[in-house]
Amino acid sequence: MKIKVLLTGCTGQLGQAIQKKIPQEVDLIRLSRDDLDLADNHACREAIYKIKPDWVINAGAYTAVDRAEKEIDLAYAINEGAPNAFALALADIGGRLLQISTDFVFSGRQGVPYKVNQPVDPLGVYAASKAAGENAALKCPGSFVIRTSWLYSHIGHNFCLTMLRLHSEKAAKQEVLSVV
Repeated sequence: MKIKVLLTGCTGQLGQAIQKKIPQEVDLIRLSRDDLDLADNHACREAIYKIKPDWVINAGAYTAVDRAEKEIDLAYAINEGAPNAFALALADIGGRLLQISTDFVFSGRQGVPYKVNQPVDPLGVYAASKAAGENAALKCPGSFVIRTSWLYSHIGHNFCLTMLRLHSEKAAKQEVLSVV
C-alpha cells in the first residue's frame, strides 16, 4: 500500500528538489500556488479533508523577508495560517505534517550553534511568522519541523544565482562586485 503525501510548494526550489527524491512507495500529490492558495486557511483545511493524505510536506511559504515587513497579514496567513489549518485537519483524519521552517526563527546573536529545543528569538515579521508556523504545525500529533538556513538551486531566486548574475554584470562593465 502506498503512502499518500501531499506536497505544497511543488514548483519552488525546495518542492522541486523533494520531488526528485520521492520513493516509489509514495503516492505524491503535488500542489502549486495555482492549485492551493496557502493564504486561504479554509482552502487548506478542505484540501486535507478532500485528499486525506497520510502526510503533508509543507514546502510552500511566504519567503520575501524584506517585503514581509509591509505584507504582514499575508506573511502570517501563509507561514502560520496554512500550517495551523493543515495541523488541525490532519489531526482530525490521523495524518501528519512535516513543516519546513528556517533558522531565521533565531536572532543570530548567540555566537554558538543553536539547540533544537532552544526558545526561538525571531527578528522581523518573516521570522516571527515562521516561528508561529512551527508552533501551529506541532499541534498535529506526530508532526515534525525541519529548519533550514539557505536554499540553493539552479532555479528560482536565491543568493547564489543572484551573485552569479551580479558577477557577470559587473565583469562585463569591468566593475568590482562588493558583498557584505
